[in-house]
Amino acid sequence: MSIAGKKALWPALCLCLALTACGGQEVATPVSADVTVAELARAVVESQDDLVGLPVLEGEDLTDHLSAFCGLETWKEGAVYAAGGMDAREVTVVRLADEASAETAADTLENYRLERQGDFFGYAPEEADRLERAVVLQRGSYAALLVCDDPEAAKESFDACLAGEFPLPVEEETALPVSSEEPEATAVMAPETEKLAEPTPTPEPDPTPAPPETPAETGRPILNPDLDTSGFVPFMEPNDTNMEIYDTSAIKAAWEIGDADGLSDKDAVILEKCREVLGELITEGMTDFEKELAVHDWIVEQGSYDQTVHNNPVHSGRTGYRDPYGILVGGYGNCLGYSTTFQLLMDLCDVECITVVGAAFDSLESHAWNMVKLDGEWYCVDVTWDDPTVGNGNINSVGHHRYFNVTSEHMRETDHQWDYLYVPEATATHYRWDGAGPLPQ
Repeated sequence: MSIAGKKALWPALCLCLALTACGGQEVATPVSADVTVAELARAVVESQDDLVGLPVLEGEDLTDHLSAFCGLETWKEGAVYAAGGMDAREVTVVRLADEASAETAADTLENYRLERQGDFFGYAPEEADRLERAVVLQRGSYAALLVCDDPEAAKESFDACLAGEFPLPVEEETALPVSSEEPEATAVMAPETEKLAEPTPTPEPDPTPAPPETPAETGRPILNPDLDTSGFVPFMEPNDTNMEIYDTSAIKAAWEIGDADGLSDKDAVILEKCREVLGELITEGMTDFEKELAVHDWIVEQGSYDQTVHNNPVHSGRTGYRDPYGILVGGYGNCLGYSTTFQLLMDLCDVECITVVGAAFDSLESHAWNMVKLDGEWYCVDVTWDDPTVGNGNINSVGHHRYFNVTSEHMRETDHQWDYLYVPEATATHYRWDGAGPLPQ
């Protein structure tokens, strides 16, 4: 994910910095400057209109962010300004024991940048783009991540402050604490109870691992034995979040017999909401396509992506965010929440439908969507990405039907990955509708 068009550093630094680029990351030879990470972070914030007023993290929030979110293990000083939630804006600066440790920290921050970009990819296009343009810096014993509207200007302000050109006084109430009472003695390890699994190595740019010649045994039948997958982005399960599909069999059985006795409290609420929603949407004589479109559009209008999944490193959201409860009752969910809600409502409408658990962002992020069978042919539907989070909140009908009844080829071209041989291949186009023009008949 390289950042194009990198500018030269300020003239004052040209003689002492030797830059190389790797992805969004820049490294440099050691720089001698008597500045704190708090001054560096504040210099960046003050240089960017979009960063003014960004919350500063302190105490446990600071430690949690650097260790649990960023994946850093050791640091002498840390300073973080971060918006949180579905807002990617962030300035993170750390000082390490030496240059080698700073290089490792920069690698970790670059990996964190990619993971964050994957988190927002498809869900919040504006934030994903901001992370695409973000820069990771390494300057001597300092490492930094700058996520803002103008990362080049932010980088120049960082370097100028580091060179002592305009070190900013940091007021006591906004000074960011170091991670130890004796920062000069030893680096501080994040508490074991707060650490996640070891951070994964920084992905190589444009990974192209070859798919196995013979698919691994899965217990499922191969549906597309003649499908040539050699040119596809290989699917590798990211395993970055829980993608187990919620069991709705009891709800469907209760729907069939018209009796909710024996259901759990949660399933009883889901069933009642299904009756209410379908009672409003579905009328006698509707075709399967008309039912599908009505359910799709209701979910897009009713639901919103659960932004709280980005408030912690394990992506856990509100009650039922991964199943139909979240969308039906609270109006929130992640991709599993959207897709399992669509699946359940299609099942209750007797429209053949499956849920595909796959990935996105070159198999770095888990993702789920649906397929429906209309007139004997399969179509792909990604309700989650048809309901993107955008800054102005203004998405027209075309924007809400970008992934409505599209082909498998279209899904591959828009960065979806899955077990290609074991999932029906959607090739039909008759019921494709992009939100403009007359509906298919």
